[in-house]
Amino acid sequence: MQYSLLIKFQGALLGAVLGNNLGYYFEYKQIEKERKNYKISINKHKFYPLDLEKQKLQKWVEITVNCANSLIINQEFNQEDWQKVYGQWQDNWANKKDQSSKTSQVKYPQKKAEKFAEIIDNKLPGIHYMDKDDVFYPTASNVAIASLPVTLLYHEDEFKLEQKLEQWGKVWQNYSDINPSNLTIGYVIAQALTEQLYPQTIIPKIIDYIGEKEPLVGQLRQVEQLIDQGANLNTAITQLSKNVKSFSRQQIFSEQQENSISYTFFIPICLALYCFLSTPEDLNLAILRAARTKWATQICTIVGTLSGAYNSTAGIPVEWRQKMGGEPLGINEAEIMNVAKKLWAVWCGVYDQNNMTQNIVPAVAASNVIRPRPRKASGY
Repeated sequence: MQYSLLIKFQGALLGAVLGNNLGYYFEYKQIEKERKNYKISINKHKFYPLDLEKQKLQKWVEITVNCANSLIINQEFNQEDWQKVYGQWQDNWANKKDQSSKTSQVKYPQKKAEKFAEIIDNKLPGIHYMDKDDVFYPTASNVAIASLPVTLLYHEDEFKLEQKLEQWGKVWQNYSDINPSNLTIGYVIAQALTEQLYPQTIIPKIIDYIGEKEPLVGQLRQVEQLIDQGANLNTAITQLSKNVKSFSRQQIFSEQQENSISYTFFIPICLALYCFLSTPEDLNLAILRAARTKWATQICTIVGTLSGAYNSTAGIPVEWRQKMGGEPLGINEAEIMNVAKKLWAVWCGVYDQNNMTQNIVPAVAASNVIRPRPRKASGY
């Protein structure tokens, strides 16, 4: 079914926020017995993150909104302005961390390090192995949600989309991981927005778009095989994470082992594609499957983004929207919808996004064809 581009923009942003919050809850608060017995239910739970975790979620919603506002103000992606926005956001959260006397860096004492081999054997590769602040080394889901405004604005032009996402990613230290992941998720979103996403053929198109980048391409081909075979979730988790089990403790902690870090960075992306492409028209089922993994926050965020873009706001369960409202992340649903509407207006070429109302249909035109007048028109 075809949906309007506006509600697809809104669906992608709202799906990202809801998926991020739901994924956090089921990763860190959900009863382990429920996960194993496949009895996850959204409606019986209440979602109230702890203050510290709430700040982490709000951090990435804030940079997403800031990125969107930069695009809206400049009417395009401006790399210089984006670097300024990123620097201000980075300083803001660094100050908050200093004031709270808490650090987001992950420390690995010797006893914990000794358990890593056991953790890997238990199929839990969704661990950030680098002793770095997550402001500098974002996860795959953080990247997907923060770069979403750029993807939405340039979705119709594959060349510009690649160019702008590459420029967007250069401010992050783990650019080599971020770039292929951004191109992968961005391309799928673009295909959904242009009504060209076909689950049976999307993986080869992704590979052709991003080029032969390892190890992501190998994992993407595994996703394609899993979907063709109708494999269940446990099989998908096992197949996509089995190579991590071969890494030794020395490999994991060696600064030279960039490939091992990249491999784990891409696993949530591939599992998210598996969950989404297995049931593309059912956001509810796709997110609930993603929530059964050990790294639910990342996968649910990406699945929510993809499914929201594909199914629009019409595909997001009403009870989820009523229950959550986006408030735990410091932004309510009305604000999310408004940001999406302004992005859509910029893409359309609307004269003045700030003066749009629900009762007035804005004038639209192809980008760079009709421009705002420098002053009000006189006469007729």
